[in-house]
Amino acid sequence: MTVLQTEGLTKVYTSQGKVATRALSNFSLEVKKGEFVGIMGPSGSGKTTLLNLLATIDRPTAGKVLIEGVDTAALKGSQLAAFRRRKLGFVFQDFNLLDTLTIGENIALPLVLERLAPREIQAAVQEVAGQLGIGDILDKYPYEVSGGQQQRAAAARAIIHRPAVILADEPTGNLDSRAARELMETFSHLNRSQGATIVMVTHDPFAASFCRRIIFIRDGQRHSELHRGESRQLFFQRILDALSLMGGGNGEPEAPGL
Repeated sequence: MTVLQTEGLTKVYTSQGKVATRALSNFSLEVKKGEFVGIMGPSGSGKTTLLNLLATIDRPTAGKVLIEGVDTAALKGSQLAAFRRRKLGFVFQDFNLLDTLTIGENIALPLVLERLAPREIQAAVQEVAGQLGIGDILDKYPYEVSGGQQQRAAAARAIIHRPAVILADEPTGNLDSRAARELMETFSHLNRSQGATIVMVTHDPFAASFCRRIIFIRDGQRHSELHRGESRQLFFQRILDALSLMGGGNGEPEAPGL
């Protein structure tokens, strides 16, 4: 089943009526239910623009974004907000947790907005926190826990309402190597055990090696694609090689503890 699809996706940014940048050009993508897909490319390649379009944060100049068959550009106002809230989960580089809420309250937010019964919300928070290994910090505030714990809380918030797609934007960007590994292992577990569909933009070959498929973008266009076999270590090396050939790879030559 196709969960996410783009058709001829194009984004042109203009300035004072003049064409400034063609950030994305005729980009096509298809993501099946249960896939874990990475998006990589050099700086300025268009990967962030693509994620913003998939997330319905921005609108395409041409082409379509279809999520479970729904053309998101046809939705407006409260209808779009409700669709985004129910069908998409987000994990950001900067965590985006609310400091005035506890970890548990942050995780519960999507269900609170859907006005579920408090008992249902509490049960769901306990379940997802247990899955991500953060059940013991639910009463703490974001500033009282580590960056890795904050990001796992953000991941819990992203999946608690079982969205059609989880969109992750450089989720390991502000984490040390240990926390980055733990987060990617969490994503991999969610993908395998729950069939979570994940699309992740990253510049980090180590994080990308946890994906099952990598799509490379260059100059706003689809450049190439890699599929992972059984060995993540070999996949990591193939990702490095692909980035090197593209002339924009910024990954380290080796990742200790692969």
